[in-house]
Amino acid sequence: MRLAARCAGIAMAGPAIGSAQAACLKANTPDQVIEGRLTSVRISIPDYKLKRQASILRVASDACLEGGGGEFDKVERTNRIHVFAMDDALRKRLRSLEGRPVRITGEPFGEHTAHHHAPMVLRVARIEPAGPR
Repeated sequence: MRLAARCAGIAMAGPAIGSAQAACLKANTPDQVIEGRLTSVRISIPDYKLKRQASILRVASDACLEGGGGEFDKVERTNRIHVFAMDDALRKRLRSLEGRPVRITGEPFGEHTAHHHAPMVLRVARIEPAGPR
């Protein structure tokens, strides 16, 4: 009897567990929001004698990416997102928030060139400090 009750409880909890997962970010869609800790990494590509800095958002729970139609716009799961800004003021803001928890709004897509340093890339439209993690 107890076994039957436990099995019924697990069966009923299953859908609730699945629905607790966050929805995937939508590729090539503006105003997607994600939170994590902003880090800065140095990238070295010896073949091209190239060194560069990249801003990487580290998320506590894996993020995923879907849609967009492109072959690179499907990311099953990642805890790293390469974030970048085209605007000078936003680039300065990114640098000033390195090492801190942040909330970023922008347009994500899948990595598709050697210039992208994580499975998911996000063009930043807005960045703000987030609560502690």
